[in-house]
Amino acid sequence: MSKILIFYGSRTEFDKFIPRDNKRTLTDLVMEIDTDTRNFTVEIPGHEIKSKSKPKVKNFIAGSDEYAGVREHVILNFADFLAKIDFENLYLQNPPLSISLQIKRLYPHIEIKKQTYKVISRDDILMINNTYQNRIKGQEAVKLALLKALFPLTTRIRTKPVVILFYGDTGLGKTETAQLISDVVNEKLFRKQFSMFQNNQFATYVFGGAHYERSFAKELLDRESNIILLDEFDKSNNTFHSAFYQLFDEGIYEDQNYSLELMRSIIICTSNYKSVDDIKEHLGKAIFSRFDAVIKFSDLTIEAKEEIAILQYNEKVSQYTDEEKKVIEVTNIKERLISACTQCTNAREISHLIEDTLSLVLIQDLLQKNSGSDNS
Repeated sequence: MSKILIFYGSRTEFDKFIPRDNKRTLTDLVMEIDTDTRNFTVEIPGHEIKSKSKPKVKNFIAGSDEYAGVREHVILNFADFLAKIDFENLYLQNPPLSISLQIKRLYPHIEIKKQTYKVISRDDILMINNTYQNRIKGQEAVKLALLKALFPLTTRIRTKPVVILFYGDTGLGKTETAQLISDVVNEKLFRKQFSMFQNNQFATYVFGGAHYERSFAKELLDRESNIILLDEFDKSNNTFHSAFYQLFDEGIYEDQNYSLELMRSIIICTSNYKSVDDIKEHLGKAIFSRFDAVIKFSDLTIEAKEEIAILQYNEKVSQYTDEEKKVIEVTNIKERLISACTQCTNAREISHLIEDTLSLVLIQDLLQKNSGSDNS
């Protein structure tokens, strides 16, 4: 045996360490060994039965997504499973604790690698400062509070994550702000929508369940970025907040199957609360005290709504054909539509109003032309 590698990180990075040729996967080998186990041999007197040799494998590879596809006894008795294989090199991506502990007991010389994620820099801070107001309208106060919260990550002193809570009405730019940070750092945003889970599902998701069930810890291990968005954090039941205490305090997250560190990461939680008192009342002081910054997204002013409407209008019109643009231009609807958008409450409503109105203009033109051709 020449090499045993345990890798913690995304599949993209794991693929850089594994050989391209002479390899077999965990799924493939489990199927072969299970098939051999189920077969039975009829013994004929006077005929010697040859024992089946172990599968010979140069490079045995187990990807993170494969563990959920095998039976639990393979996970719990991984050492016994390995004993059935004559392998030369072993490559494991994000193995469950049960497997990694068995491997460490069996083999004294193991190479452990962890993915290195980008950390926000001072140049990134300057870029956010210079581009924020062009992308997020009506939230000038957010920018300085955000930069102040992110700045400690640009120093060597800060190792634990920066955890930020955004609050305010829907459609004011909370998610878009997280996406902006991701774009500036040039890392794919890791986003989880907490409103998608029912309470019983969420308990399994955050605390861990059977090895084949969805797990927040496993998905964090598989992530491609250190910029994490926990969308609609307020939709999770207070009962589950204890699962995040150590993550927010130290950057460590553990469930019954996995353990990981998120050093120098950015964790953004969004909510629709109206005030700090509202947050404290519903989330509780225990989780509230763990946020490094709590940033309010204010309701949009008339001027901000007009700016958003102009941007949305120009962006949507640019996607139409030249003929469709002429149809829209003839109606002289732009100024009236932008004025109507000031009655909306957020950017999402503005987007819907503009899209619906432009679609109506084009539909009416299509029907009119069709009616004319029918009459002729």
